[in-house]
Amino acid sequence: MLNDNLEAQAQAIFEEQFASMYLSGDLPKGWRKQRLDSICTVKGGKRLPPNSELLDYPTDHPYIRVRDVGTSRYVCLTDQFQYIDEETHQAISRYIVNTDDIVISIVGTIGLIGKIHSTLNKANLTENCVKLTNVVDITPDYLYYTLCMKKNNKEIDLLTVGAVQAKLPMYNIQSIDIVIPPEDMISSFQRRMDMFNSQIEANTLEIQRLVELSNVLLAKLSG
Repeated sequence: MLNDNLEAQAQAIFEEQFASMYLSGDLPKGWRKQRLDSICTVKGGKRLPPNSELLDYPTDHPYIRVRDVGTSRYVCLTDQFQYIDEETHQAISRYIVNTDDIVISIVGTIGLIGKIHSTLNKANLTENCVKLTNVVDITPDYLYYTLCMKKNNKEIDLLTVGAVQAKLPMYNIQSIDIVIPPEDMISSFQRRMDMFNSQIEANTLEIQRLVELSNVLLAKLSG
């Protein structure tokens, strides 16, 4: 897929510029390491209240499940989403995501990582994911690719606990070390990412439109 090639290029740029610093014992002047929870807020999602249920028809409140995070960078609204009603939303309204938040699955299929698309701004988040929000000193894209690198290097696996039902605890996520480059390097990296972002986002939305159209046509043919 075209997005796979673009994402591979973006990841390669990140690793070329920054990966070696994660292996370095001594960082150059102007670089530093910080715990993840010192550069962003890590917050959990929320289980549905008793007697509440997910709805198959659209409301104003999509509910992000682990299966919705998938394997691509953007987590965007699709026709596969389920929703909650207004009363349920009010009960868990503090557990929402915002555009550009990073989400990580912590139960079930652990370690799925995604960046929230604007179509899911203010959507509710399952308790089986956490969100990384209010990012400072770096950018969400830098954080996303850092976490993807750590996942590919099996570092995320080492943070998982539990034999019967594996889980990635929030305190383990909070303790992840993040290399913070100088501000000018972050800015330069993000300018390059922005060129990828616009194309990846356009492709993601176009792919989704084609999938939805295909589903409609198949439904008509089968009917």
